Amino acid sequence: MSTPSRRRLAGLLGAFALVLSLAACGSSDSSAGSGFRLSASQLTPSTTTTVPVPSHLVAVATAKIPEVEVLEQRPGEAKPASATQTPSKQLPPIPRVGLNSAGSRKTGEGWAFSNPTYFKNPLVFEVLKVDGDWLQVMVPARPNGSTGWIKASDVDVTLHRYRMELTLSTFHLQVFDGDDVLVETDVVIGKDSTPTPEGTFYLNEKIKQSSPAGAYGPWILSTSGYSEALDTFDGGLPVVGFHGTNQPGLIGTKSSNGCVRMPNDVVTKLADLLPAGTPIEIRA
Repeated sequence: MSTPSRRRLAGLLGAFALVLSLAACGSSDSSAGSGFRLSASQLTPSTTTTVPVPSHLVAVATAKIPEVEVLEQRPGEAKPASATQTPSKQLPPIPRVGLNSAGSRKTGEGWAFSNPTYFKNPLVFEVLKVDGDWLQVMVPARPNGSTGWIKASDVDVTLHRYRMELTLSTFHLQVFDGDDVLVETDVVIGKDSTPTPEGTFYLNEKIKQSSPAGAYGPWILSTSGYSEALDTFDGGLPVVGFHGTNQPGLIGTKSSNGCVRMPNDVVTKLADLLPAGTPIEIRA
């Protein structure tokens, strides 16, 4: 790893340690910062300690090379990392041999993703753990919830506190900055035959639409998740997106092919507000 990369990673880890130490000092909960009670001097890129990202922070890795290889198995691990979510319907993986498109492809050891993306946006991953010179990240692949490992030297890492939570039973979306609710709205979710998948995902890119009055509204907020009922959609990959709508009367119903529709003014606000890499929790 180059010296600048080591400094960036050391800074990230030092920030983790500092924030956790401050949180622990100000908390009456003896478990505050559990698993993170390390000083900044101990958290260096050469350490073998695996460090999870604190739950109140989001770490985002932005690619700085033309193609990022993501390994299913961290070098030296006994077995590959497995998906953290179980699909409700067993469908073939995405990407896979014979279905490699939109800047993603399957490799013998994991996946490869183009930077910039197919839609000319920076390639980003949500970081889950730091382990020496490697970062464990969430992967935009099916099975949903798949994780993998990337070289820290291939990316720049930034921190933020934004997150999204969607409750399917109430058709309600909330967007947070830390504990503060910034935006909330009712939405359209997937039909029973093509349900919006539950699980944890992240916003991987924002795609502005040429026709704001169209079916997708002014913006599509693409996620790392895929439909668990469809193998392809409209000739492409069945990516789950959050987007606007030209049928606002359907809000509060199960009417989509799995995507989440919301009022156009709300999706515009979210496109301005949220960085790529924002985590999304979709629950029943």
